[in-house]
Amino acid sequence: MHGRRAGQATRSLAFNAVPSAPARILLAEDEPQVAQPVIDRFAGSGHEVHWARAVREVRAELPVFSPDVLILDTTLDTDGLELFQAIRFAPDAPRAGVVILTEPGDVRTRERAHQLGAAAVISKPIQGDELVDAVEDLLSIA
Repeated sequence: MHGRRAGQATRSLAFNAVPSAPARILLAEDEPQVAQPVIDRFAGSGHEVHWARAVREVRAELPVFSPDVLILDTTLDTDGLELFQAIRFAPDAPRAGVVILTEPGDVRTRERAHQLGAAAVISKPIQGDELVDAVEDLLSIA
């Protein structure tokens, strides 16, 4: 009977979602109407979120904030993919990865982001929990 209870406990733990620990998330997005719901959602889940609106802000935040995840829009004041390419192997690169946000229908940028090694690529407008799910998946394996 003791073995059965232990087995049952193990099975129930395997099926219960374990909430991730609070993480540091850097959001690089120049559009407030896109950024604010993302900030609210992650901050509401207990994560610390910093918002950068330009590439120079992202570069300044990376070594200071040391984010676990970077959510990077490709249409910042300069090419977001160029920034990603420059930082992806840097010592201050986010430990869990970079999620790239692309414009709807921009297949070329989407393919390039995958080639460069983005952890996830999501088209805007962000649908439902797609971004949250991608970030939580990254945090769970990092």
